Amino acid sequence: MSTNLRSLRAIGAAADRDAEQWRRGEGPVVAAATGEETLVEAWSDGVTWITAVPGSWTQEGPSVLSVYTDHEPKEDDLRIIDQVEPLLATATAVIEFCADEVLRADQMVEMVQNRRLIEQAKGLLMGAVRCDAAAAFRTLVRSSQHFNVKLRDLSAGLVEVVGGTAVGEQEPGTGPTTSPPPPAVRAARLTWQALERGG
Repeated sequence: MSTNLRSLRAIGAAADRDAEQWRRGEGPVVAAATGEETLVEAWSDGVTWITAVPGSWTQEGPSVLSVYTDHEPKEDDLRIIDQVEPLLATATAVIEFCADEVLRADQMVEMVQNRRLIEQAKGLLMGAVRCDAAAAFRTLVRSSQHFNVKLRDLSAGLVEVVGGTAVGEQEPGTGPTTSPPPPAVRAARLTWQALERGG
């Protein structure tokens, strides 16, 4: 796991409970930071529930949104949390990029484009296997780890393999100008074939 994980903002129950999980090196927030899955668990007090949603932005490491509630999250709660996570992650990333004076505007554009590719790849998987966004993201992460390719490159490869158009040739402003490396395209092709076979 990345050693540079830190809390960007915590309010209410999250302030102490997230910090406690980081200190212990275990718990839903720490587990979600591996990018494996959305975790919904009862907190140790038996009254509070936590939903930890993994996300990804750069090679720097994962992002995690943790939400504490006074009731077991229902399907509608999880759907709203899943919809809010990309928006919060985008806003956080933009703030982080803007706060660092040495980062150039093209890096911010690349970051947004990378996120767009990941979201497109998630959409492809959701349509192919009829799963929710969290399950699609888990599949992307597992495939990325299995083939040892960056999540962004695997996502770009899937967009190319399924769409039949190189990401660099897409409509201006919708993707990066360079295609994913051959190992990522191969990983995307094998991933898509496995999904088509139902595996």
